[in-house]
Amino acid sequence: MNNRIWVSRLAVIVLCLPLQVHSQANATASNCPLTIKKFTPSGINIHVQNVTGKTIVGLSFYVALADATEHWKWYHWDFDDTRPLQEFAWNKTIKPGVTKSLSWGTNLNFERGGGGAFVLTSVLFEDGSRWEEPADRASCKALWYNSHKKGFVKPIELPLRPQ
Repeated sequence: MNNRIWVSRLAVIVLCLPLQVHSQANATASNCPLTIKKFTPSGINIHVQNVTGKTIVGLSFYVALADATEHWKWYHWDFDDTRPLQEFAWNKTIKPGVTKSLSWGTNLNFERGGGGAFVLTSVLFEDGSRWEEPADRASCKALWYNSHKKGFVKPIELPLRPQ
């Protein structure tokens, strides 16, 4: 009985480890105003740290999803390509150096999908200045892949983000 508990706990740690490693490794680009500490696609929960010297008053994130064969596509409202991209906005203050947990209560961890990218695209600072990610880049992102996979096989190449 005790061995089962130990094995179960080890399995949980091993399954969660790739997600955290990918989030950290892909969210620390030199021009990124945030460090992404942890990302959970179930319930969309992200822990971020403001690494600028300015107070953040607004954030915009978008999601790109990979199907089982790792074709990437931006997530639109109701999966309808004729509708706008689904924005995940945050409008609460994040002071310099502070780590915050943000959540949206929506599930992005689809059972048969390949995974996804939660991409920071815009930051508004209290002084009125902005940080904007060009539509052809995603330097500030958290990646996750389905627990059925061991990782992404192909290089992550997100499509041009619609403006």
